[in-house]
Amino acid sequence: MRFRHPDGSVVHLAYCTNVHPAEDLEGVIAQLDGCSALVRKELDVPVLGVGLWLAHSLAERLANSPKALDRLARALHRNDLEVVTLNGFPYAGFHDKVVGKKVYLPDWTEPERLEYTLDLVTVLAELLPADASYGSISTLPLAWRTPWSRAQDAQARSLVHAHRAGRRLLVPGQHA
Repeated sequence: MRFRHPDGSVVHLAYCTNVHPAEDLEGVIAQLDGCSALVRKELDVPVLGVGLWLAHSLAERLANSPKALDRLARALHRNDLEVVTLNGFPYAGFHDKVVGKKVYLPDWTEPERLEYTLDLVTVLAELLPADASYGSISTLPLAWRTPWSRAQDAQARSLVHAHRAGRRLLVPGQHA
């Protein structure tokens, strides 16, 4: 749903689909065709924002397969749904019987965490509505709170800086 802020900007409120288990494209599309579409109809709004959780394997597939990403975009469009936020906290197994601290792995000292996040950036840049100024991706706060050392902090910073130099992040409308 969209609201107008007193300063004139548009604020997006999204229905978070991560309450519905799905780790593959077919499951996410089923969420959109099912519960998300029903919520939009029940609210009687022309377009409903949805927040998606995409497991790392699906984010990688979508980031590297225009055909798969188009399937997702078409499911969003036919259900009058839009994406302005992605949940990048759990890497996988978000709906396992026992989740616990496992959602903190991989943490920001591991290249897999950064690659997952960059894949989400690629996906969100393609799905973001044309009139949206910003999108968002939630992620974990570096790692589980303990133990976290200065060496781990340096490792996480080094990883982000190395990738920033080698892989440029583009936002919609920006040119390389």
